[in-house]
Amino acid sequence: MSDASTPDTPTDATAPVTGAEDTAKGSNDESRSEKLEKGNRRFTRWRKQRAFAAGLLMIISGAWILTPAYLALSVSNIQIQVSTIGGVSTLVIGILLIVCGLMTWFRGEGRILTGVAAMVLGIVALPQSNLGGFFIGTLLAVIGGALALAWVPQSKEDAKAEKQSKRDRKKAKKQAKAAGSAGAAVAAVVTALTVGMGSSTPDANAQLPALPDLQLPTIPSLPGDDTDGETTDNSPSLPSLPEIPTPQLPSPGLPDGNALQNQIDGGLDALGVEIPGLNVAPPADVPGLLPITGNTFTIRSDRTAMTPNMKLSVVTVDTLQGPKKAFRIDSDKTVLTNLRVQFPHGVPGNQDMGQDTQGAVTTLTGNFHIFVKKMTITAELHGINTMLPITLDADWAPDQLVAELSKMGIGLPDFLSGQTDILNGTMETYLVTADKLEAPTNDIGPWAA
Repeated sequence: MSDASTPDTPTDATAPVTGAEDTAKGSNDESRSEKLEKGNRRFTRWRKQRAFAAGLLMIISGAWILTPAYLALSVSNIQIQVSTIGGVSTLVIGILLIVCGLMTWFRGEGRILTGVAAMVLGIVALPQSNLGGFFIGTLLAVIGGALALAWVPQSKEDAKAEKQSKRDRKKAKKQAKAAGSAGAAVAAVVTALTVGMGSSTPDANAQLPALPDLQLPTIPSLPGDDTDGETTDNSPSLPSLPEIPTPQLPSPGLPDGNALQNQIDGGLDALGVEIPGLNVAPPADVPGLLPITGNTFTIRSDRTAMTPNMKLSVVTVDTLQGPKKAFRIDSDKTVLTNLRVQFPHGVPGNQDMGQDTQGAVTTLTGNFHIFVKKMTITAELHGINTMLPITLDADWAPDQLVAELSKMGIGLPDFLSGQTDILNGTMETYLVTADKLEAPTNDIGPWAA
């Protein structure tokens, strides 16, 4: 008997060990799934607090533009490399797009600037970097910039409401599962009892006991009831609900240019990136500015170059005719080729006067400022004519938008402004000022359009 029972002993001993191993594996799997779920929740919270998709598209755009210029493949001892025309400009545009994407993630308050910068860099990449990374890099940069401009941060009340709704959904699912399992167990028990009773006494008739009569309690009369059945209106009144305070939401608007400039400088310094000529601070008042009448005169030139420290702002200027909206363009030096200026005579029937430089070059140096009501320009980027005339009118912008844009300016970096010229520019101007004017001629005669 002992020999026959001996083989059964190891089998019985291994059973609890296997169960313990399965339990340990199940606990490890649960702990891993919990860790993954917590990590997903943290990433989701981090992603929803910033324009994540916009920054991701900017980073992908920069990497895509950089890849063809610096990627080399080796196939069977054959070196394959795309020959590009971008050079250093491709490297600069790609790095700037990646920096814009990182700033959109980690400096969400500056998303307006990074969105505009990404769109501008994507368009500049068309002539500078192999058609903007074969149009794909430009498309990604423009879409990323648009998403950054359109993104709105989620308020704390909305975030709390979203978390509460998720908790309620999870709680409802757990209750539904518990109710389903309990209902299945009750159904199984009732079925088993029914089958058992039917098999043991097939001809028996169930005798159910009679239900007792329910005695409902009477409702006591209210203090205001009379003995004659008539009631008086002495019932206690319900307390009034407290008033819900109206949440004070911050008004949307552009950030202050000075604060944004400090954040950009600090962020770029931390990343070891230096962009000369980048300035988004609001424009300062021009010292010694002459009174502006409010009338405009026309300036035309075949080519205009502004560098360094070129910046465009939208301002409201005080004129003798009242406040007027205007574009303000600042730079340290402006060079105009074939300058023509029209001075309206103001008297009906008299011909306007004008100055024509006969194709020569005019240079304005030092604190150049021009206030423009309307302008039509065509951009030339790195010697390539875009052939797309653009017309901008300051009166098209609403007053609220002008007030927000006056808080900051769009400064073009020096290495980009040096490669950007304005062709066939026509400007309806309020005022032009500079420290020094070098004009080839001062002859004024009848205006010839």
